[in-house]
Amino acid sequence: MNIYYDYEGIIGKPQQAHLRNTLEEICELARAIRSQLGKRGYLLDKYLHDLLTAINSTLAYEAADSGFQLSGELLHLCNKLTRGEPVEKEHSLYESVKEYIDTHLLPFQEHVTKVNLYCIGLADTFLGYAIPAFTDEGTEAIRREVDIVSLHERYRKTSNILGSEDQMEKLNLLIRQRFQVTTAMAGFLQGVTNSLLYALTERDTETNKTVLQLWLDGPEKLRIDGGKSHEA
Repeated sequence: MNIYYDYEGIIGKPQQAHLRNTLEEICELARAIRSQLGKRGYLLDKYLHDLLTAINSTLAYEAADSGFQLSGELLHLCNKLTRGEPVEKEHSLYESVKEYIDTHLLPFQEHVTKVNLYCIGLADTFLGYAIPAFTDEGTEAIRREVDIVSLHERYRKTSNILGSEDQMEKLNLLIRQRFQVTTAMAGFLQGVTNSLLYALTERDTETNKTVLQLWLDGPEKLRIDGGKSHEA
């Protein structure tokens, strides 16, 4: 079955009814928990406020933009090194990018084609740099809003009063379903992926092939050989 047979297969199918039902489930369960907590219902109120604030500390579009913009660092390094221009050697990716470019000679006339192919070849290496960077960024954003230790302590106290974690676990799962339709990390990775998609769909004017076609042709067609990279 072709999962991309229509537009919805690409943009995603709406789940509005599911989202509405989940929101009501959250409210019903929260009311039940507050009732059981009695005078200590404030524990749940504060927990919910801080948790929702933490979830909203990095907006989805900001995360995606961060991923797209950070990909520009790889593009910049590949662009400069392929041209033989001065570049920031202190960048943690510098050595990896330079080594890859120096050992992969490409025959194409178009500079942008070379850069795109290098970005594709270094995509996994870049993720090893980008994911920890965004994790640190997202963690700091949460820290500015919420004390995660205090958040967990309120969860623990509430669960102790209730007699088990069952209700709080269910509440957390419902919150994730309703309020994290996509996580910040997923948004970030999609932004990185969008940058990769641009590289793959760029067309080389010399061969009239897309970069994806050139990549699929394989090393023997790309004539990737050892030696110093240079402009043809």
